[in-house]
Amino acid sequence: MKIRDAESALRFVVGDVSLQNVEIASSRMALSLPAKSSLRLTSCKFHNNQFAVNAVDVRHVNISSCAFQLNQNAVLLRQVQLVDVEDSLFSGNAQSLFVSSSSSHGAVFIKRSRFDHNAVVITTERNAELSAFVEKSRFSSSKLEVNGYRSPSLISSVVVANSTFQSSGVRIDGSVASQIFGCSFRRLVRRLSYQAVVELTGSSLHNVTLAGNTFEENRRAPCVKVHVLAAPGYITPGFISIVGNSFANNSRANIIVIDDRAYHRMQLQRNVFENPLCPFELEVQSPWRCSYAVNASENWWGSANRTYVADRISDVFVDSQKAKVGITSFYSDREMTQLEVFPDLRTWNVTSDGLVGGELHRNVTLASSDTSYFVNKSIYIPSGFQLQLEGNVTLHFAERRGIIVEGTRA
Repeated sequence: MKIRDAESALRFVVGDVSLQNVEIASSRMALSLPAKSSLRLTSCKFHNNQFAVNAVDVRHVNISSCAFQLNQNAVLLRQVQLVDVEDSLFSGNAQSLFVSSSSSHGAVFIKRSRFDHNAVVITTERNAELSAFVEKSRFSSSKLEVNGYRSPSLISSVVVANSTFQSSGVRIDGSVASQIFGCSFRRLVRRLSYQAVVELTGSSLHNVTLAGNTFEENRRAPCVKVHVLAAPGYITPGFISIVGNSFANNSRANIIVIDDRAYHRMQLQRNVFENPLCPFELEVQSPWRCSYAVNASENWWGSANRTYVADRISDVFVDSQKAKVGITSFYSDREMTQLEVFPDLRTWNVTSDGLVGGELHRNVTLASSDTSYFVNKSIYIPSGFQLQLEGNVTLHFAERRGIIVEGTRA
């Protein structure tokens, strides 16, 4: 069946709806559903419609082997309980897939589908709880956005697995548990709508895992940005794990940016970093906090040279207001077979030409000198150690460098 140029092509007022091999084009309203109904679409085509599928307060929507092209609004579903999209194409729609849930628990499943030049938005309303699962799908010049910011709504879990993102990004806001694994992110160039290739934000992050992903040839946008607001005292910060990913040939932006005001336990391990055209591989924007550090040991940083690796990190040693990154080991080969272990990558050091800085691992006395010392990286004094300055010692500090002292007051 084919329908064209209709004001309202198919309008159902009662009961569940099942359509197969239907094509609707150039209509204002292609398909509208009654409340409390379910919809099944199989091998249907919708193109050049103002609204292709528009429904409010529906139970179950199943879309299989369908094509939505050049619609103003392809699939608009509000107050839905369950959405299952598989083997479908969304191309050139102004809004391809918008799903909002207001039920006690809603779920969205997207499998083996393709999104070209589209925006996919999954969100919650009022007291809803929502889970989203995206698997084996392809995004090209598109954006996947999952939002749970309408308190007290909740995104209970988000899983993005084994999918391809070409010039595309992912933004997850307010998810308690997020997993992104086995995905490829390539050739995104930062625009106003993209703060990062993968952006994780909110105040209720608990467990986040990014594992086994590939980030290549992205420009002017961080590959991963974590922005977490300060959490209320009754919320226990969770765990953020960035493990086993590959970051290569990205340029003109810091690769991973961490701005975590809730101070989650965080580890970055067994990642490959090879991005010489980026300012830093890892930037921490979280404010300094005593005894807190991001664990970034056991990675390959693109070189076995310790000085080079140290210069790829922006943390307290570059800006004394920032939190610390802990690196007590790194792999000296890309295959990660040779692990070098040491007290800390930025350990205390005094050069022959008067450069000083780094983390103390013993008591240190800085001898008087006819010339001044220049602090090129912040001086970090852990609890239990002392830095003694002899008379007539002069320290000049590079911009944003300082002295950080842990421990108790005397």
